[in-house]
Formats: sequence, C-alpha cells, structure tokens
Amino acid sequence: MKKLICIILAVLVSVFSLFLFACEKNAVNEGQTSTGTNTTVSRKLSEVRVVAPDGAPALAISKYIADNETFDTDTPFLYSVVSSSDIGVTMAQGNAELIVVPVNLASKTYKANKNDPYKMVSVITHGNLYIASKEETSLSDLVGKVIGVIGEGLVPDLTLKYILNKNGISYETSETAISGKVAIKYFNNASDLMPMMKQNRITVGLLPEPAVSKLPSIAPDYTFRLDLGKEYDENNEYPQAVLMAKKSFIENDNYAGVIEKMKATFNGNVTWAKENVESAVNGVNGKLKEGLTPSLTAQNITASVIDGCHIYWKDSSLSRDYVKDYINNIIAVQSNSAVAISDDFFM
Repeated sequence: MKKLICIILAVLVSVFSLFLFACEKNAVNEGQTSTGTNTTVSRKLSEVRVVAPDGAPALAISKYIADNETFDTDTPFLYSVVSSSDIGVTMAQGNAELIVVPVNLASKTYKANKNDPYKMVSVITHGNLYIASKEETSLSDLVGKVIGVIGEGLVPDLTLKYILNKNGISYETSETAISGKVAIKYFNNASDLMPMMKQNRITVGLLPEPAVSKLPSIAPDYTFRLDLGKEYDENNEYPQAVLMAKKSFIENDNYAGVIEKMKATFNGNVTWAKENVESAVNGVNGKLKEGLTPSLTAQNITASVIDGCHIYWKDSSLSRDYVKDYINNIIAVQSNSAVAISDDFFM
C-alpha cells in the first residue's frame, strides 16, 4: 500500500510539474520574459514615442527626426518637439519611451511613474551657455553690473550662481547695479532679453546657443565673451540635457538594439547636422508642437553654432560622477533645484 501511495504521489508531482512548465511556456509565448526574480513585459508597442524640448536638445536628435529613424525595428517611432515648459510634465506622466530633458529636471521626475521609472541613457548636451557683452569681460568684471539671465531657478541661473559662488563673487536679484555684487535681472527667455540688450537697457546677458550667435544680427556691438563650460571646471563642460528611457523599454526584447544603435550613430549625426543645417532645422520644426514658434531657423543655425551647443554622446556608464557632481553643485545653490540621485538613476 505504501508503495502504491508513493507511485501515485510521484505521478501527481510529474503532472503538476508539466502543468507549471506549460503555463510558463505559454507566458513566454505571450511576451513575458523572466529576468531573475522580476518579470518584464516584452511586447511590441504600437509606436515608440520620442520627445525633446525645442532648441539644442531637439537639434541633437535632428537626423533621427528627419529620417523618421526606427533603428531597424518594425515599430513606428513618433517624434515630437515641445516647449521647455512642457517637457517636465511629459516625463512625469510617462508620455514617452525616450525623452530628452534638462538633467536637474530628470533628477526630479525620473521616479514619477513609479511602476515604470526612467533611466539615464546618456548625456547628450554639455553646456551651451555664454555671457555676451560689448567689451572684454571676466567674471570679476561682472561685479557692480546688472546681468540679464534667462530661466530663474533653471540650469542657466543655477550654473551661473554655482560659478559665482566658486569664485567668491556675491550676487543678488536686482534691476539696478549693486556695489560689490553682481545684480541679476531675470527674463523668461532669450527673445525677451535680446531686445533689452539692443536698447542698451541691459549691457551684459547670459544666453544659450543659438541665441548668443544670433545676438550680433540684432545688436551688432555684442559678442559672446565667456563660456560657462570653461568657467565650470577644468574639463570645460557640464551635463545639461540627458536622454532618458523607460525601464520597460530598456528591458523589452523587441527594442534591445535601439540604444546601442543610437550610441553608434549619434556623434556622426551631429556631423550630418552641421553639414545639412536646413534639413536638420526643417526636421525639428516639422515635429514642433502646434502653436509653438520655432527657436531654430536655417539663418541662425550654422556649423559653429552647433559646435557651441557641445552636443555629443557620453554614455551613462561614463557619466555617473559627472552627473552626480553637477546635481550636488546646483542643490548647494538652491536646495529645490534638483534631487540627489543614486545609481538607480542610470541605465
């Protein structure tokens, strides 16, 4: 009897094991891929959404946009260019598989979509901010003057303040000059600041490319004098815009080669943009959100302007300290400007 019971139990265990195997196989066939203790959905998407803010970040991916690049997948890639004020909401709501964002904003919103957080793939722009004036200007020359700054509490403002702090230079928000300090007057964007410089109501301004190269056509006496990248540290750069990808997209077998193909082609595409400015600009503007005025035109973009945007791929594996240091530096300037990040921020 005991022998019979053992035989029956063995048969039941075998049948149950086969049942589990069949279920697991069926799950894999339906797109479930086992990854250790986690299970990642690897289903084909109806489209892959790629979003970037207008300006240098969109210019960085202009060839992908112009070519409607799908990276050898059979899934359409939907490219969109939005205003810088909309990019944070897009990321926080998880409305893109791949998204280009300012690094401080990425630190704040990469976990907003808790079930499917974003990971940093690469730093793609490394500082495009310049101080423009009529005469040769050093950091110490800014003391006692009013400097027009775009983006209060954003990367331009934070980077400038970090550099002033590092050099022991005091500053204060003011519309008039202050003895012994740099007076900072804020503007919403370059389009608001440049007319004030033309009228000599502001004689020193902090501007990004391509605006700083456009300035002499509006106010011929001005040119850029200081590259904030060179003032930031000895490497002449700081992380500005980063490419983020959803965790589910990174782990989806159907798109396993996309990021490697981006990495392999990215820097060559920047060369293409310099040689095909009109096509690059038209590509970006063709995907611009309806109602937005383009910041890029074929007249204000040249190869030297693109060089001034410092666009190149720096892989997440090489960028950990680079990005963490910058985040910590701007948090020291303004505590709510970013959120300290750990290794889970990086792909």
